[in-house]
Amino acid sequence: MRLCTSVTDFEVERAKNQYKTNLIDQLDGTTQICDDIGRQVLYLGRRIPLEELESRIDSVSAKTIRDFCFKHVYDKCPALASIGPVEGLPDYNRIRGSMYWLRL
Repeated sequence: MRLCTSVTDFEVERAKNQYKTNLIDQLDGTTQICDDIGRQVLYLGRRIPLEELESRIDSVSAKTIRDFCFKHVYDKCPALASIGPVEGLPDYNRIRGSMYWLRL
């Protein structure tokens, strides 16, 4: 819920730099590059140049994150799935109650 209200520009910049670094690290071989090209062509119908992808990542701001979270996360009913022992899983109503904050 903190992302909906108090994400900072510093955190967003750090996350963008980390994402760009991971993205470039993943393209270090021909197999990974071919996989990336195939995925982009299947999902988008074209290959996005690295410069365009970087500019799209750079366009994300703290306000963008907050707006997205308010629209898609804040006060929404979560879908919940679990595998294995579920005795330690919190009650659904408790999880649902955590999806909003009462602000004064």
